[in-house]
This record gives sequence, C-alpha cells and structure tokens, in this order.
Amino acid sequence: MKSLILYDSLGGNTVKVADTIERSLLKSMSCQMIKVEKELSIDLFEYDLIFMGSPVIDWLPTNTLMSFVKRKMKEYNSMGLIKPSSPIIPGKFGISFGTFAGPHIGENEASPMTMWLNSFLQHLGYTTLDQWLVVGKHNKNPEINKNGRLGNIEDRPNEADLLYIENKVNGILSSLSAWNHN
Repeated sequence: MKSLILYDSLGGNTVKVADTIERSLLKSMSCQMIKVEKELSIDLFEYDLIFMGSPVIDWLPTNTLMSFVKRKMKEYNSMGLIKPSSPIIPGKFGISFGTFAGPHIGENEASPMTMWLNSFLQHLGYTTLDQWLVVGKHNKNPEINKNGRLGNIEDRPNEADLLYIENKVNGILSSLSAWNHN
C-alpha cells in the first residue's frame, strides 16, 4: 500500500500532526509527505492511502491547498477521471485532518474544512475513513490562546494530542490490514 500525506501549514501546528502521521505510517509502510506548494504536480491516483490536512482558515483549508484541489479537479475532470456519481475505487482510502485555534468555537466550526477535503477525495473515488481535528495554538495572535472557548491552548498541539493522532493512524492501519486479508 502506497501512502501520501499532503498538507499545508502556516504556523507549524499542522506540520506537527503530519509528522506524527508520517512516523506512525513508517512503522509499517512507505510514505511520502509533501507540503503543498503553488505549482505542485502529483498524481494522487498513484497512492492507495491519502491523508490531506490544513489549518482551518475561515472554515476552509488554506488558499494554497484549495487552489491545488480545484486545479486537480479540473485536471482530472478533463482527463475523464471524475466520474458521474463518484464510483468507489476499491483499495483507495483517504483521511482529512486539520488544526484549529483560539478564535474558533470548536470542532463544529472546524469540521467544514475536513468535510471539504473528504468531498474532494470522494469525487476521486476514494473511500474516506475519517476526519481528524486537533487544537493548535494561534501563532499570529498569542493573546487569544489564553481566554477563548477552548481554554488555554498555548501548548497545543501537545503530546496528548499527537498521541491521539498516532493511535488513530494505528487503528486505521489495523483496519486496513484486516480488510486486505479478506
């Protein structure tokens, strides 16, 4: 199984989550981790397991990641790879992840971003397995890390947050291992 972690990170929170996913995956499979750049050229269909992540910006991924997704949708559609009704491609799986900070009201505000990324993967024919959201400190305005609805998040994502992600990856790998043996 070939895996990919495709992410964008603005203040370092999301890359911490991506690094944790990578370390967990590398225990049992090869993995490529790529930070999305403006002109990234990659064929997502080469990968069986894709993790896509971003910080939450106004309920959505970063502009860089959104531009990449929109460009890939147009490219794949022009190639006839986006099919009506988005049929599932057996053996192709995806998970979205994101980080959100102090000005947010919690996961309800952050989840549209991961849902947006999962929708993209589903249009490609991937079965999306989950969406993971992790609290991360706000790097541009540290004052809001102390007093928001999320409590004091100055040290987030912390070891417990990253252990949660590691356990989620291990659970997904166990499930996929059982699925591959059937």
